[in-house]
Amino acid sequence: MRRFLDTRLARVTKAEAPRDLTAVRQRSLFRARAAVCTLLRERLVQPDAGQALAGALQLGDEAASELAGIPDTPELRESDGALLAHDHAGVEEMFEAQLRRLVRQCSDGRQLDPANVSPAELLAAYVSAAAGGGTAAREALG
Repeated sequence: MRRFLDTRLARVTKAEAPRDLTAVRQRSLFRARAAVCTLLRERLVQPDAGQALAGALQLGDEAASELAGIPDTPELRESDGALLAHDHAGVEEMFEAQLRRLVRQCSDGRQLDPANVSPAELLAAYVSAAAGGGTAAREALG
């Protein structure tokens, strides 16, 4: 019995301690918000295209300034990517599937409410409009 406990204790002490990924996840969220903001700003035709768009742009601008204060280097992005590689496996595929669904809906004429549209819906409208999608997507972006 003693040997079993010694072996188990040795395994536990050799095991890597769980990492706190809070800061890594926060930086990843900032990067995503800043990227969405950049994409939306590129497609923005009229400066006042709705309260939700203004909110998404503000979130992106705040995220970009947070990243500038870190500073967000390529080495830090690479390190964060490695740490998050096994965190929530499959989330990229889920996001891609959801974005494709929203893009299809925008291309098929889905009307977006400028006051309540989410950043994901704005991104889908951007992708749809960039791909030559429906007029509803172009109108949603101004």
